[in-house]
Amino acid sequence: MDTLKKQIMEINQLCNESDGLYHDIAQSYGLSDSIYWILYILYYNDCPVSQTELCSNWYYSKQTVNSSISAMTKKGWIMLETVPKTRNRKNIVLTEAGRIFCAKVIGETYEVEKAAFSRITEEERELFLLLFRKTNKYMREEYEKRYSSSQE
Repeated sequence: MDTLKKQIMEINQLCNESDGLYHDIAQSYGLSDSIYWILYILYYNDCPVSQTELCSNWYYSKQTVNSSISAMTKKGWIMLETVPKTRNRKNIVLTEAGRIFCAKVIGETYEVEKAAFSRITEEERELFLLLFRKTNKYMREEYEKRYSSSQE
């Protein structure tokens, strides 16, 4: 097998391993992956997050966001607030119960992340981010070139 193919396979394997680690964390709290990540996003965001932003910035489908929001609302972890001067845009806001739950779940996750990422240098983390962003950008460009040309 050629070197590039091996590297691509290993990168994808490592991405799946990372996804699996977060999946295990979510499962240990009885959460679906999507609910876990939405709670993670809400807990760390300094400003309100809308359903639309979850779909566009985090690549969730509307159906996934809606079903996750419904489940979290029933548990009393979030509420929806209409954005002023909009027709139907709503922000997702953690309730006090949601904040307490997130402090435990996401707070513990952060401690694991902090310990792990502190073991590599700041320069290595910056390089990792740079290369990950660049790879995603190039993958999207290549995909769109092929996808858009096949639709014509």
